[in-house]
This record gives sequence, structure tokens and C-alpha cells, in this order.
Amino acid sequence: MLDDSPRKLLRIISQYHYHFRRMPTLPELRRLSGRRPADIIKGFKVLAAENYITWEVSKPIETAVIIEGWERNVPYDISPQRGVQSGRAGNNIDYWLYH
Repeated sequence: MLDDSPRKLLRIISQYHYHFRRMPTLPELRRLSGRRPADIIKGFKVLAAENYITWEVSKPIETAVIIEGWERNVPYDISPQRGVQSGRAGNNIDYWLYH
């Protein structure tokens, strides 16, 4: 399980790469993550050590390649009751129709 900063950076770079088809620069990562450049580089080192990305420390951050864009071994709550409010008939359509 990843710490907070590496997890946030992984989500940012994977979504950024999907949207813009390129890796974000260090100033863009600083703006998007709210982290200092030293913390960003430290997070990239963790992601590279955990094999989420391939990146050489001597090269710019933009040269990183995403191997896996999501965190491994995280239990997700897939229960059907999550976020669903029951109405009179067991669904929440009444709220939208009668209120």
C-alpha cells in the first residue's frame, strides 16, 4: 500500500497522461499536487521502487513511463448499498419525481 504522496502522484500522472497524452512537468505536478519539488521527486522514487513507473533519477520527470496506473491490493467496497438511498419502493426515483 502506498503512502499519501506517491498515491496522489500516481493518480495525477495517470489521469494527466490519459487526458493530455503526455507526462506532466515538475511545475505542473507542483501545481496539481500541492507538493514541493523535493517531495514530488521522493514520491517518484517510491513509485519507481514499487514498479508503478519506470524512471531514472538522473532524467527529467517527463521521461517517466507508467507501468500500472492504480494501486495494487487495495480492497474496494463494491457492496450494492453504498451511496443508494432507499425510497418507498426500494429505490430513490421518488425523490426525483415528487420533490
